[in-house]
Amino acid sequence: MLCPRSARSWPHTFAQLALAALASAFLTGCLAGTPPNLTVAEVQVEPPQATGQRLLILVDAESRADEQLPLKTASYTLSLNGKEVFRGERSPEASLRRYGRQKLVFPVSLPAGTVAPGPATYRVSGSVVYLPPGRFREILYEYRLLRPTTSFSGSGEIVLGGAGVSP
Repeated sequence: MLCPRSARSWPHTFAQLALAALASAFLTGCLAGTPPNLTVAEVQVEPPQATGQRLLILVDAESRADEQLPLKTASYTLSLNGKEVFRGERSPEASLRRYGRQKLVFPVSLPAGTVAPGPATYRVSGSVVYLPPGRFREILYEYRLLRPTTSFSGSGEIVLGGAGVSP
C-alpha cells in the first residue's frame, strides 16, 4: 500500500525541523560573541534632598572582544535590608572599546520616606544587552532574534541619609 506523500515525508520533515532548531540554538550561542565582564564596583550615596535620596551604582565593564561592543539596554534592581526598593531600565549610553575598560553609572532615585536614614545592607543585580560586532548580528538584533546579555550583581553596606560610600 502506498502512503500519501505527506505521510511518507513526515519523518524527513521532522528531522529537518529538529536539525534547524539545533543549528539555531548553536548559532545563537556563537553569534553572541564574547560577552563583556561586569562587576559592581560600589554604590555611592549622594546627600539627601527634601524630595528623596539618590544613589549611583557604579559598574566596572571590561570588554574581552576584539571589536567595539555597543551596550544597548540595562535592567537593574536595588534591595536595601532585604527589601527591593528600586527596579529600573535605561540605556548604558556606552560602547566598550575593544579589550577596553570603563565605568557604567546607573542612578537610583528613592522618594522621601522610602528608606530610613542610617546603615543599610544593599544588594544590586542586573543585566545588560549588548550588540556583538558584525552586520549579520546587527540584522538579527534589529529583528529581535538576537539579544545577548551579560549580568552583574554585588552587595555591601552603605549609610543612608548622609554622604557615604560602600567599600
